[in-house]
Amino acid sequence: MKKWIKEKVPEEHHGKAIFIAAAAAFLASSVVLVPGELLKQKLQMGQIESVRQGIPQIFKAEGILGFYKGYSGVCARDIPYTMLELGIYDNFKTFYLNLKNRKDSTQWDDLLAAAVSGGITGLLTAPLDNIKTKLTVEVGYSGFFDCLSKTAKTGGVQAVFAGSAARVAWLMPFTAIYLPLYELIKRRMEIVPAIASSPLAIKGGHMNAPVFGRKPAPRKSLQMKSQRFAGSACF
Repeated sequence: MKKWIKEKVPEEHHGKAIFIAAAAAFLASSVVLVPGELLKQKLQMGQIESVRQGIPQIFKAEGILGFYKGYSGVCARDIPYTMLELGIYDNFKTFYLNLKNRKDSTQWDDLLAAAVSGGITGLLTAPLDNIKTKLTVEVGYSGFFDCLSKTAKTGGVQAVFAGSAARVAWLMPFTAIYLPLYELIKRRMEIVPAIASSPLAIKGGHMNAPVFGRKPAPRKSLQMKSQRFAGSACF
């Protein structure tokens, strides 16, 4: 989607379009992520002993829809989370590079942008994470906003933001590792095809390279050898 945005969307709207691309990416992933989140929560709460035991148990009790219990809560948390994380990351990196008057980012630039985006996103989405957890493991709520309202009434703002410091402390290093690593691998993958398609990789690259400490053969002698070989091939 980022590639499509770069080709189809006017440059002045790229920053806003990245947020939409992030939301669409999460929705596509939610088919797998939501059941995985449900199983993780049930393991943490001791409601199932293992994933292998939990899958048939949920399916037998609630059917296929049982794996998507709390879907609205997961989407209400993770769509804003993904939009903020990837949107802030890309926009902050662009802003930082423009400030430094550079076009390409370094690994340190990626790490800084990822840490900033992870910290901001972790703090802003802490209430969404709390409500999502309640919807997944507790009963008595009709939906996301009902759960949010009841939590705020019984515990106040502190209950809504409970665990936000721990969430920031977890997400900052997590984001600072996985996003720069993603960028690093992407750069390496872009370099390999470029080297393979380069004329130097085929013509004159390995022939002029030192072998076992020997000096590369002079260009003139290589040309003479190739001419002699061509002459002998004619006979």
